Amino acid sequence: MRTYFFLFAILLFFIGCKSDEKSNTKSTLKVENQVPSGYILSNQKEIGPLEIEQMRKAASEVLAYRKKESGNKSYTVMDLDIWKFGGLVSDIRTLFGDSLNGSWMDFKENLTYDYGQYDQKSGSGHYFYDFEKATLILLDDNPAIKPQEFEVKMNNDMLVIIGMLSYKDNNMQAKLDRVKEFPVKPQPSVPAN
Repeated sequence: MRTYFFLFAILLFFIGCKSDEKSNTKSTLKVENQVPSGYILSNQKEIGPLEIEQMRKAASEVLAYRKKESGNKSYTVMDLDIWKFGGLVSDIRTLFGDSLNGSWMDFKENLTYDYGQYDQKSGSGHYFYDFEKATLILLDDNPAIKPQEFEVKMNNDMLVIIGMLSYKDNNMQAKLDRVKEFPVKPQPSVPAN
């Protein structure tokens, strides 16, 4: 009888562990589904909602501190024009040209930013660019999107951002080009007869 009871207890233990795994997977998928498709820098595979919440809280404090220390200083080199994505490389995808779907970011003088594709805005957030340390921190307004921090390399009208470990973005980098206007969606070509 004790043997059956022991086997039954082990069976319940494994069933309990398996149901926890499923519920965690569903919550992670739920968060990934809340990220807008227009957010080209999305990089939160296998990061659960609790971890995102903790990251956002920490990033919010860091952002507030850095803004306060700088006197909410913005740099014209960042907020002058629109930045169009020219390439994105991560451990799970490589995108160039048309595959970027006209993705862009627009940094504002008030330390906010917008992003989207072609002339459509997909989202917004708050940022801080530290000129001396050459770092950029992004905190999206969407609570389902984790914060991000990048090392910045700038050369005239080109910007390269390299993900840092702080918010698990060290697996990605992107190249952006300064443009005066939003990217224009290409018109489908009509075959000649």
